[in-house]
Amino acid sequence: MSSPQTDSGEPFPLPERGAEVLERSGYISTTYQTGQSDSSAGVSSVLLFETEAGARDWMTYETSTEALRHQIPNGKFKRFQVPDVPGATRWTGPDLHGNAIGNVYWAQGRCMLLISLETDGPRVEPLAAGAKAVYERTGGTCPD
Repeated sequence: MSSPQTDSGEPFPLPERGAEVLERSGYISTTYQTGQSDSSAGVSSVLLFETEAGARDWMTYETSTEALRHQIPNGKFKRFQVPDVPGATRWTGPDLHGNAIGNVYWAQGRCMLLISLETDGPRVEPLAAGAKAVYERTGGTCPD
């Protein structure tokens, strides 16, 4: 849908505590690319941090109930497994408009990677397969 883009601003609107965590984590930038088909849309992102610990700290915050509730206050989230990607955190649920979405997050070195999908069709299997493919292609290292 678009060429990859890089942005050094907040990855999404954050509450004060979230902005503090992002800064403390040593956030540098986000590179992302959107995609769309007739029946789905999505985005893949790489958030770059100064350190491996910063990437892990941010992932812990971004996938916390607190952060999810800030982004989607009334969402009902279901977590699922991605056994082929060490440390992956994942969930499905609605977006702010009630659309069916899912996300997989994982840290590789000083990067936090994210694959997001919006579709009325299956989400868990395509997200898990996408995360596994990226993890294998990058050899589990930060593609910075």
